[in-house]
Amino acid sequence: MKRYNEPIELIIEYRQDPLMKTVPDIAADLEAAGIPVEKTAPLFKQVVESKALPADSVLATKVTVRTAVNDVEVHPWDLAHAALNSGNNYRFIEPDLWQEYTVDDKMPDHFDTTSAKSFGTEAKGDDVDPDWPPSQNLVWHLDDDHSQLGSARKEVAELDDYVVRIGHLDTGYTDHFAIPQKIRDNPYQQNFIEDEQADKALDIGSKGMLRQPYHGTGTGGILAGDKIQLTTATGEFNDYLGAAYFAEVISCRISKSVILFKTSAFAQALNYLTDLVHNGTQVHVVSMSMGGAPSRAWADAVNAAYEAGITIVTAAGNNFAGLPTRHVVYPARFHRVIAACGVTYNNAPYYTSLINEMQGNYGPSKDMQKALAAFTPNILWANYTTGTVQFNGAGTSSATPQIAAAAAIYYKKNHQELDAAEPWQRVEAIRNALFSTAKKTVKPGFGDYSQYFGNGIIQASDALKVPVKTDIAQTPEDSSPWFPILNTIFKEVPDEKQQSRLDMFNTELWQLLYSYPELARQISDDEVDFNEISALHWDSFANAVMEHPAASKTLKAFLKSKFN
Repeated sequence: MKRYNEPIELIIEYRQDPLMKTVPDIAADLEAAGIPVEKTAPLFKQVVESKALPADSVLATKVTVRTAVNDVEVHPWDLAHAALNSGNNYRFIEPDLWQEYTVDDKMPDHFDTTSAKSFGTEAKGDDVDPDWPPSQNLVWHLDDDHSQLGSARKEVAELDDYVVRIGHLDTGYTDHFAIPQKIRDNPYQQNFIEDEQADKALDIGSKGMLRQPYHGTGTGGILAGDKIQLTTATGEFNDYLGAAYFAEVISCRISKSVILFKTSAFAQALNYLTDLVHNGTQVHVVSMSMGGAPSRAWADAVNAAYEAGITIVTAAGNNFAGLPTRHVVYPARFHRVIAACGVTYNNAPYYTSLINEMQGNYGPSKDMQKALAAFTPNILWANYTTGTVQFNGAGTSSATPQIAAAAAIYYKKNHQELDAAEPWQRVEAIRNALFSTAKKTVKPGFGDYSQYFGNGIIQASDALKVPVKTDIAQTPEDSSPWFPILNTIFKEVPDEKQQSRLDMFNTELWQLLYSYPELARQISDDEVDFNEISALHWDSFANAVMEHPAASKTLKAFLKSKFN
């Protein structure tokens, strides 16, 4: 686990019985335990069924806490365990970690200012990255030989005045000419960056080499960009950049930079959009071209949004030669989320053996059932720094808004039937249409398409031919990943506090597995179902964790007490 020389922040969950008027004084509890607190803020509140009081309810509440303890002084998970000991009302505590999202960090040969372009090599002649097809400037990803988004949006754009809303979680928007004024003026936009204007999701840029601001301008352009005029290799393009240009986009600024963002930021933004639904403003789709390590706060936010009828599409992630991971990142790996993987111009996987070339994540196969592929790289990208639209958009960040747009298009076409269904049934109906019509193919020589593309390659126009289907089973709740190793070695039935501890160990273990390939190799690189892994391999894995410098002392001590 990386340290950033920053104060440790925690996400603390507790449950309050509504018949009990008291709320834990978290700051006082932590201070009494020797953990100095600088700030607390609400993160999540949801009414859930109470087993103790079946006729009533309890409030599952999360708060974020900024401590005055530096992450170079104490392991964040060790502090989380110390905080769990400070009170009896706490159900789960996790560090509010900095999430790292991999993008291309190539720089031009000569530069005076930082390149804000998040993807691809610097333009040499044409804008395209010459390592990938197509090798010339083309507007291709919208056509019927690829995503079918162009014809699909044409079919629905003028149907009626029904408003489809898309939550766009990214670095915010700019005044780039490809970003419509209606996005900049949207009354529901929100900024989750501390010390910035809360009701304005403007991307003001961040200073310093490779800070990678303005990412939201690029993804927002693909999602709902304005009409533009470009000269291409086949003539003039004079049409909308955005596949869902007709939609109302709610921009949520969750990070100054695509490279780093807080765990709590995604949860806050998704919870905010879910609250809009509960207050009468339906949000139909969410597009987020970022991701990272698993979090319980993310799982809870995803579950609440799914139950509210929001179709969530997030990026599968990127890597260089398999690092930091070739597998799908979170929240895309949650099963109530559509994972957006990449497919190239010629239907090949977004994969290369070149060490210094960014490529897309896929797998493990057991987690590809809810994945789709869309086209990347070398698609249109609104570049705020140059003030142009270029042809070098890449990464699964570019694939994500295409799939989100396809979901919005389907909702626009079928809004009467979808609005009449239960909220979660809307999500399943949309996914059924997209999954069932996806192109089941891959370039010859790459094996089975599902390995890379899950359900296949998005075909937005074909999806519109599928009627709304409501007799689909509900996808089980997403949760923090679990490890049978802990359930096996903890023989006695855990009490509530012990279960909280085990849940925290599970989450830390999964974050370690996600971040360090050498640990994943101990248990078949996460390609095998956990229940099929032998006791010998679990023993080897536990010993590797106990020796790993990134693991917390609390986790190591627990494993040592059980294995030695």
